[in-house]
Formats: sequence, C-alpha cells, structure tokens
Amino acid sequence: MTQPRQEEESGPGRGYKVSIVIPAGRQRYLELLIPSILQQAGWDELKIWINTTNPQDLNYIESLPNLDKRISLSQPPLYPPNGNKTIGQFFQGCISPDTVYIRFDDDICFIERDLIKNLAKFRADNPEPFLISPVVINNAIISYVHQVLGKLFNPIQLTANCLDPIAWNNPAFAEQLHRLFLAVLAENNIDHFKFPSRPIAINRFSINCISWLGSEFAKFDGLVPFRADEEEFLSVTKPTQLGKFNYIFGGGVVSHFSFFTQREHLDKTDILDLYKELLQKNSSALSPRHESA
Repeated sequence: MTQPRQEEESGPGRGYKVSIVIPAGRQRYLELLIPSILQQAGWDELKIWINTTNPQDLNYIESLPNLDKRISLSQPPLYPPNGNKTIGQFFQGCISPDTVYIRFDDDICFIERDLIKNLAKFRADNPEPFLISPVVINNAIISYVHQVLGKLFNPIQLTANCLDPIAWNNPAFAEQLHRLFLAVLAENNIDHFKFPSRPIAINRFSINCISWLGSEFAKFDGLVPFRADEEEFLSVTKPTQLGKFNYIFGGGVVSHFSFFTQREHLDKTDILDLYKELLQKNSSALSPRHESA
C-alpha cells in the first residue's frame, strides 16, 4: 500500500476543480454549515442536493443561491426525497474526471479553518484511496481511533464499529464529546484531535464528511443501487469490488452534530447554540482579512 503524501497547507493541486455537495436539508443546521463554508477558501462550487419535502426547509434552501453565485441546487434525478434512502441517487452527477468532490452532511457544525483547501490538496495528492474522510468529531470510528491513541478517555472501551453502542448510540457520550471538543477549541488546541493519516480497513464508517475523485466514481457512473444502504455501499461494498481502501486525513477536523440516536437529547442542550456562537466569533475575527475562495 502506497504511503500518503505529506499533507500540506497549500491549496488544491494538480489543477482539480473543487466541488462541495450537501444532502439537504434542515434549515436549523444549514444556517450554521453554509456560513462556515463561505468562510473557507479553496472551492469552486457548492451543490445543494435537495432531499427534503419540508416546505420551510425548501424555502430556505431555494434562497441559498442568492448568497453566492457558486451555489446551485440539484433536484433529485430519479426518486422523490425520502431521507437517507434517496441520497444515493445524487452521486451519478459527481463523476467529472477533473474534479475533487467533498461532501458534508447538513449537520456538520464546525469546519476547521482551511479544512477545505487542505483536504482537497490531500485528496488530489493521494488518488489511491476510494474515500478520504477528515477527522470527524462525533463519528464512532474516529472516536475509537482517538481512544486507542490516548486522545479520548472513556471508562468503557469503544469498538471499531460505526454503530458502537456508546460512540454512536449513547447521546450522553455525544454531549460530553462535543463539550470536550468545544473546550479544546477555546484553548486553541485543536491539534489535540489530529493524528497521522491512516487507512481504514474493510470496515463501514459513517460518511459525515468524505472526499472522492470524480474519475474514480466515473468507473461505475456514480450509480448507487436503488434501496441499497448508501453508506454501506460507498464505504465497504464498492471499494471492496474495486480493490480499493479508504483513508482518514488526520490533519483536518470537522464536527458532526448528531446521529438520529442522539438528536432528541442533544436538541435539549445548548450545544448547537455554542457552535453558533463560535462561528460568530470566528466570523468577526476573520472579517478584516477574509480570503475569498
């Protein structure tokens, strides 16, 4: 297995276009994610995959292209929106050979500064992995890695299972993890959660934030079988069929708000408000020297 090239802080390389996609969506999360992306440099377009029938959310989504000319809306190509069951149909539109794609779940609530351009650079420089994920806070596989490396202490041993009963299913654990992460950010010590980049074995992982090459997805026309579990298919089935592996880019961090198993509890906390306050603080700090993408 070829070792990854050293991650760098420069922008995307090899002349790739950088396309961001978001399965959308829920306004209350997108109001945090979209401004976070607009603060970032190093991307060329943002496609909103319309995957909701909620009228209020749709009204908000339809207003997003007014924020930036690089934002566009993608209608469902085959099936009407039905939650996670219909996200897979959108990948067939993400197979341009000259493009690095980065997908964010709509409830990504924090993106490290320069994450997009650094992840795109790492993706372009390392074509062998099928999917590349950054470090994702509140992702069971990443939490397992953090615990094994001594970066996360929990009285119960986590497992390398994306449906781990603690890291995925326990909402109290998710709250504690978010509060720990926010405390580390307040100390300006985000590097605590980073680690050397590494492969993921044949193991399903939650695709809260992933990057792929359009040329690789073009090999199967980006087709995810109807009714197939999109996450299982992309993180395990297809790379196994192609003899590929997945990778964690350990040099960049995002935070994922919640799985459905955690949402009811987390919605009763102030976690999302704390991330909003952090975004506002960062926006104020960046405004005098904001770098346009």
